[in-house]
Amino acid sequence: MENRIQIFLLKKQNLNLIEKFFSSTFQESDNSFSIKIRNNKTNSFISIDIHIDENDSLVSVYTEVSHLQLQLCKGFFISEVLEEITFFSEDENTISALIVSKQGDCSLYANVEKKLLKGDLLKLNAEKLLSVAALSLLESLSE
Repeated sequence: MENRIQIFLLKKQNLNLIEKFFSSTFQESDNSFSIKIRNNKTNSFISIDIHIDENDSLVSVYTEVSHLQLQLCKGFFISEVLEEITFFSEDENTISALIVSKQGDCSLYANVEKKLLKGDLLKLNAEKLLSVAALSLLESLSE
């Protein structure tokens, strides 16, 4: 049996899945939704802001020291095993992803070539291997 991830479109009706995952509630303003997550490691909070537009949704993560933004976000998936949610955008050749954990950690991987997700991992340098490993669950998008 093939084990595929379940991908959800970034739509208002799917935001309840994100709320359930983070055990928190979005604050709504127009087409913008904001949720706060506590980072237990640093004893601080991060904020995920989602602006839903029919053609150009975006996800921003604000921390005390950074601002990360993923534009043209198509969807997301939740990994209960890894305790993280991955928001992604893609074009014909590349995938970008913003990953946020339940603990409030976040990572951004931009313009990762889809062909690397199916390639020989032994040929990759350490930096590329890290991004491919992080995005390996998105391999099904490159088919």
